[in-house]
Amino acid sequence: MEPIPEEVVERTWKEVAQFNEAQLQKEMATLGREQRDLLGFVLALTRDTARSVSELALYMFFTVFRMFQKSYGRRIKPISAGKIVACHEANEVMLGSLEGVHDKFLDRAVHIQLAVQPHVMRYVVETLVETEEDEDLRELTEEDKGSLFLLLKTVIDLLDKATEQEGNKRG
Repeated sequence: MEPIPEEVVERTWKEVAQFNEAQLQKEMATLGREQRDLLGFVLALTRDTARSVSELALYMFFTVFRMFQKSYGRRIKPISAGKIVACHEANEVMLGSLEGVHDKFLDRAVHIQLAVQPHVMRYVVETLVETEEDEDLRELTEEDKGSLFLLLKTVIDLLDKATEQEGNKRG
């Protein structure tokens, strides 16, 4: 399946950034009804983090989900807890296997991993890097950023597979 175009990624994060609190809560409630297990996964993995970390995770999760909706259609079939756990564990193993490898190999492995949805992954990476500029998010540790990256990579992988399996057409 073709990656989500850069224009859709940019237009979507800008649109979501304009949402007020009430709009965001309403949209999150809808997302929770449509993707109960996926939202539960995000909440479970951020339960023991600082409030700012869990809020950032939810915001980025919603934004990424919206990117897939805009590109592949409004309705994405619910993703099961079993698929979520399997994908997250596979990503943990993959990232763990890259620890201590030569830089050239690491660059190639990262490029391959990010090739599925490069523009969406760039949004994630740039947002995590930009947290250093946000006074409310300066408390994010490198471990927090790594955990959020793993969490969102898992979400992106799952949404990519779900939209590919459904044969959704780009809208």
